[in-house]
Amino acid sequence: MYKILNYIDCNIEQHREILRMRNLDAIRKWMVNQELISEDGHLNFVNGLRNQTDRKYYAVYKDDILVGTYNLTKKSEGVWERGIIANPIMQGKGETEKWERQILNSLSKEGISTINAKVKQDNLRSIRYHIKLGFRETNSDNEYIHFKLTL
Repeated sequence: MYKILNYIDCNIEQHREILRMRNLDAIRKWMVNQELISEDGHLNFVNGLRNQTDRKYYAVYKDDILVGTYNLTKKSEGVWERGIIANPIMQGKGETEKWERQILNSLSKEGISTINAKVKQDNLRSIRYHIKLGFRETNSDNEYIHFKLTL
């Protein structure tokens, strides 16, 4: 079982840990926004989440180790786009699939019926991961493959 913490409930050390992981070159290269984020920028962003109902950000822990982050942005009623970061030290161990399935199993209780995701065309590991989780390709463009998962 994984501990899922809303970003707004994380302490300063947890936020520093989240930011360090997010700013790793191995993580940023797959992101839409590849810029380094400052600590002040991150904390200001998190503070802004307090007043938003269309964005959800979570830190995922196992045995007090940050194993990843998960975020959701509302696109329409019941449809959300998700972003995910898996801690590189956990890759290849099946952990990400376990904690994401735990999160996915809880989302229908929140009225979420569809999860969209986009993956860079050259991120083969992530493409395989999405297919394994049950996401289906909906379309693609020059940069991304777009996926959909119906809960």
